[in-house]
Amino acid sequence: MAKEIELKLRLQPEDIPALVSWLDNEATATGQKTLNNDYFDTPELALAAAHSALRIRSTASGYEQTFKARSQSSNGVQVRHEWNWPLPERQLDPSLLALPEVQTCRPEPAARDQLQTVFSTDFERRSWLYTAADDSEIEVVIDQGSILANGQSEPLCELELELVSGDAAAMWPLSEALHDVAPMWLSDISKAERGYRLAGVGSALFHGATIDAEGAGLPELAFDLQRALEYYLWSDGDLQAIWQLGYPLARLMNKEGALWQLLDKSLAMKSEHLLKDKAAAKALTRAVQQVAGMCTESQPGRESIRDRWDETRSQVGDVIECSETSSLSASLKQLLKD
Repeated sequence: MAKEIELKLRLQPEDIPALVSWLDNEATATGQKTLNNDYFDTPELALAAAHSALRIRSTASGYEQTFKARSQSSNGVQVRHEWNWPLPERQLDPSLLALPEVQTCRPEPAARDQLQTVFSTDFERRSWLYTAADDSEIEVVIDQGSILANGQSEPLCELELELVSGDAAAMWPLSEALHDVAPMWLSDISKAERGYRLAGVGSALFHGATIDAEGAGLPELAFDLQRALEYYLWSDGDLQAIWQLGYPLARLMNKEGALWQLLDKSLAMKSEHLLKDKAAAKALTRAVQQVAGMCTESQPGRESIRDRWDETRSQVGDVIECSETSSLSASLKQLLKD
């Protein structure tokens, strides 16, 4: 078993050449390959319900079966348990899921003979190895291709940072440097989730975490903010969801920092312009770092975090409910001034 520690960002295809040029100068290119992936689940979608993923990956060098368990948060980055097994052919081996170490992270046992292909992802992957100032090593990959399901397809364009060795915190300065090259948005929506949605299999849009008196649950809410922005920028999502999550988080920080800037920009720009704004994309990354810091650092008044969250969530909810569509932006902007 391995632990996958990563930051995933979505970007526009036209920004890839600039990123490739920067990475070629600042990191060591490690290759390019075509990856074809088939994702499996039961007819009842037991794996999707457990936020897990099972796939077979086909490359020029052979086949590999991978099982990924539900992700968790650690200092603002995603951590997933992952198992990889080589296969002699492009044929699923369900018996591998019965291994004891896998069972500890699996959902309720599914009927292994009922696993079937739900969707596929086909993409080109370019990769580099980056050495940080503290000698931490980070793999950088750019994936570009398509997600395929039910005779439909949608484009896939992502950049991922995955810790190879060292301190996960080293990924943040690298992501900041990459933000200066192109606007990239932290993503909490996996390829698997996008594939399920294209296949017509819906799931909860957000984690729906609650905050306890000491602030547990904040990282999940930061991931929900990422999701709200991702839906808004790429899938005609709702601006209100950004504010319902972002405004209470901004107020918890007690300063007009990155999240305040992002909220302001969300009102000042149309979604297609916000998508291309480097400063806005960087503001999200900085805000997630700040939220992670709130969970690991001793702070005065931590015991009141839940009360402050509830109060500000109610406040922004009242503004949204009581405002006409034509005046909503002005009403939300006033919250930033109060």
